[in-house]
Amino acid sequence: MLLVALTVLCASAWAGTGRAQTGQPRVAACIFDRASLHTSRGTCRPRARSYPAGVKTSVRRSIYDGALTFGIPYSVMLQVARCESNLDPHADDGLHMGLFQFLPSTFKQGAKALRGQTGIRARSYWNPLDAAYVAGYMFVNGQAEEWGCVPQLTPPPSAR
Repeated sequence: MLLVALTVLCASAWAGTGRAQTGQPRVAACIFDRASLHTSRGTCRPRARSYPAGVKTSVRRSIYDGALTFGIPYSVMLQVARCESNLDPHADDGLHMGLFQFLPSTFKQGAKALRGQTGIRARSYWNPLDAAYVAGYMFVNGQAEEWGCVPQLTPPPSAR
């Protein structure tokens, strides 16, 4: 779903995969919605072009950037981060780390897949922007169940 949506939006930006002439593996070009997001020259770290009035702190802006990059409602990602870490990017329960309380191995796997499919590089679960990118990527790839705090987005059949 993510790859299809991003490819449609940014088909001309896709660099493909395979090996460059140097023999090194090539990574997908930086894929993101250029109408809503921008990225610094030479990097692939999409950021919002502007933020709503209530999105003031760097942590909230990081969550907003992750939500906007992957089309996840900001309120959902904010609620999960608040539930998991009380919006503390340095939260550590001895097993889970950072803003979205990743197991280190889960973060590493998510970051590797994120970079391979989108070109976005995330290095540390302690960095709120990196954590938001990996969390947003995992959400759109059907891994939201990794968090116990994910709000139900559709009413249960009995409530309809």
